[in-house]
Amino acid sequence: MIEVKTKYTLEMHKEFLRFLFFRGEHYRQKQTSYTLLGILLIALWLALFFTTPFSYIPAVLLAVGVFLLLWAHMIPALLSRQNNKEASDLMQAGLDIVFDENDLSLSSEADSVSGTSKLRYSALYKVYETKNDFYIFLTPAHAFLVSKTDFIKGVPGDLRSMLQAKLNDLFVICK
Repeated sequence: MIEVKTKYTLEMHKEFLRFLFFRGEHYRQKQTSYTLLGILLIALWLALFFTTPFSYIPAVLLAVGVFLLLWAHMIPALLSRQNNKEASDLMQAGLDIVFDENDLSLSSEADSVSGTSKLRYSALYKVYETKNDFYIFLTPAHAFLVSKTDFIKGVPGDLRSMLQAKLNDLFVICK
């Protein structure tokens, strides 16, 4: 049995939203790639603007470059700001998760999600492990965060081994 008592913080929530936006094994590199490509397109726009002032190509490059920069930085920040209000109740109460051999139990005292639920591992959509957290997705848009520092019984390595054995390809380790 592995037991975790996670108390969500604003930083955990922001990191999760960033992960959710750029989901996948290499989610950190995706944001960097969008940023570099946006900067490259804006630099190319500057070069072309002075050599071909009456062409539509520089305007397209500028628009795409600015869009990529906004996509990589502003939209995750706006999502974070919007979701902070919704998550504040859960941040104060926290979440208790017990991983047994056949199922996991979730319980919380938060006003918005008060109660206890049991789930079989086969009901999970996907589980991602990052450097600091586990993200347990029930659906593509709904997940629980498990911080690696909040283990009461067991250690993160035990949870990784258990979930890899139960979920196979549905367990993804992010770099």
